[in-house]
Amino acid sequence: MKSVNWAILAPGRIANKMAEAMKKTKGKINLYAVGSSDIERAKKFAEKWGFEKSYGSYKELLSDPKVDAVYISNPHSFHFESVMACLDAGKHVLCEKPAACNVEQLNKMIEKAKEKKLFFMEAMWTAFNPCIQKIKKIISEGKIGEIKHIESYFNNRVPFDENNRLWSPALAGGALLDIGIYNIFYAMIVNNFEPCIKYSSNVRMVNNVDAWNSVDLTFKNGVTTHFTTSIDMPSETKGHNSIIYGSKGFITSENFNRQTKAEVHIYKSDSGNENDIVEIIDEPFTVNGFEYQLLNATECILNFVFPM
Repeated sequence: MKSVNWAILAPGRIANKMAEAMKKTKGKINLYAVGSSDIERAKKFAEKWGFEKSYGSYKELLSDPKVDAVYISNPHSFHFESVMACLDAGKHVLCEKPAACNVEQLNKMIEKAKEKKLFFMEAMWTAFNPCIQKIKKIISEGKIGEIKHIESYFNNRVPFDENNRLWSPALAGGALLDIGIYNIFYAMIVNNFEPCIKYSSNVRMVNNVDAWNSVDLTFKNGVTTHFTTSIDMPSETKGHNSIIYGSKGFITSENFNRQTKAEVHIYKSDSGNENDIVEIIDEPFTVNGFEYQLLNATECILNFVFPM
């Protein structure tokens, strides 16, 4: 395989961002096919971004032998059936976050990928964010000392509508699965995926979904994290902010879930009341931020060797 024939399953809002990354990213990426339950929607999407094929059903898309890999972008309540169908059809999979609604579903996906000897990855784009990678490097160099605590906030206000998937328990709605996973993943990647040993949370439920969460986690190495996430109240600031506290200083970020900038602060005294900004990280996206996970997945697929 010299390049990957990518297909998009469910050409909705988020799929446009991936299609833009596919079109504008230099690499062994071929915009091959689009599949939707609405053929006209598939055709319009394919024409807009330059895909070769369009299909009016997912079954038709997955029956095309030239499709190498599928980016799944439908709501997460449909991810399990979509991932399993793609893997059963022999297609590599990049599935939009969260890949599953619970650990039982995820384990079945992983086992199916192993059974079929196929590449399967959750599309958690922050994992490949250059700004976050730079932050990790600064931490590993000891510039802010030993990490103590990670604080983050991701709050949106979405008007209540029982037909909106975010407010629907049947569609796995709620704040934690939709946006709170960014807070959890951010703490995990910054803390090198240390196991969590303790957790506590407060939840406010509306229409049987979590409208607001306040969560505290303690990792095995003693680092703690606290975050809030909501779908019924806005952030008190314009962005979704985070702070990584260390023994010598701290790192601040706006919009940590899609960040391109951060500031490194070093304490000027033991009290910590004053600090100097010693470094400003500025890592703009090449396209829109989706290109990094796309390139990684493409290279993995091209070089994929199933472990025996």
